[in-house]
Amino acid sequence: MTERGELCYNFCMHSELGTLFGFHLQMYGLMLALGFVLSYVLARLLARRTGRNPDEVDTLIMVAAVCGVIGARTVFVAQNWEKFAGAPLEAFALWQGGLVFYGGFILAVLGLVAYALAKREPVRRLLDFCVVFVPLGQAFGRVGCFFHGCCFGGVGGGAIGVRFPMESPAWQHQVAEGLISRYAAQSLPVWPTQLIEAAGCLVLFGALWWLYRARREWVGMCCGVYAVAYAALRFVGECLRDDPRGAFHFGLSFSQCVSVGLLVVGLGFLVTSFLERRHGTVDGE
Repeated sequence: MTERGELCYNFCMHSELGTLFGFHLQMYGLMLALGFVLSYVLARLLARRTGRNPDEVDTLIMVAAVCGVIGARTVFVAQNWEKFAGAPLEAFALWQGGLVFYGGFILAVLGLVAYALAKREPVRRLLDFCVVFVPLGQAFGRVGCFFHGCCFGGVGGGAIGVRFPMESPAWQHQVAEGLISRYAAQSLPVWPTQLIEAAGCLVLFGALWWLYRARREWVGMCCGVYAVAYAALRFVGECLRDDPRGAFHFGLSFSQCVSVGLLVVGLGFLVTSFLERRHGTVDGE
C-alpha cells in the first residue's frame, strides 16, 4: 500500500465520527458546520469593513442556509429516488450526507431575491455581498465529500491519484464495472475531484473577497465573476468525475447543463455591470 493510499484509507475510515443521542455523526456534516460558522464570522467582518449592517448577516445566512439545504436535499432525493422510495423518512437524514449543490444554490438565490425585494434593496447589491461566501462554503463541503468518499473521480490522476478503501463508493463502483475484484482492499487510483474543486473554490473566495472590497461599486460584478468562474470549474470537474449519475441532456450531466446556464447568466451580469459603469448609470440607485 502506498503512502498516498494509506493516507486516503485513513481519511475514509474516519468519515464517521461517532454516535451522539442515537445519531451517527459524519465528517461530512462537521465540514458543513465549519464552513457555515466560518462564513458567518467572515461575513460579519466584511459587513463592518464595507458599511453594511453586520446584524443583517444573521438573517441573510439563515435564509441562504435554510433554502440551500432544502433545495440541495430535494434535488439529491429526486436524483436517487430509487434509494428513498422504500424508506422516504431517510430523505430527512441530512447527517448521512447527500446534497446537490446546484439545487441548493438555485433555491438559496431565490430566497435572497425575495428577501431583497421585501427589504426594497437592489437585488444585485445584496447578491454581490452574499456570493462572496458561497465558494468558501463549497470548499468545506467538498472536503466533506472527500472524507465521505462520494463525488469521486475517474481512474487516473497520476501523482495526485488517490485510492479509496474497500466498501467505499469508488470501490463499489469499480467492482460493479468489473475493474477490480470484490476482494480488492482498495480501489484503483482516481482523480481527487473533491479536493481539486475545494482548492479552486478557495482561490475564488479570495478573489471575490478582494473584488467586493475594491470594486463593489461595480454592481453585479461579484455575481458575474463567481458565476463564470465556478461554471467553468464545475464543468471541467464533471469531466473528471466517475460517480454514477447518468447523462441529463446531450451527453452532459445535470450539473454540466446547469453550469452552461450559469455561465450565460454570469456573462450577462458582467456585461451589464460594465455598461452601467461606462455610462454612469447603476440600476436601483
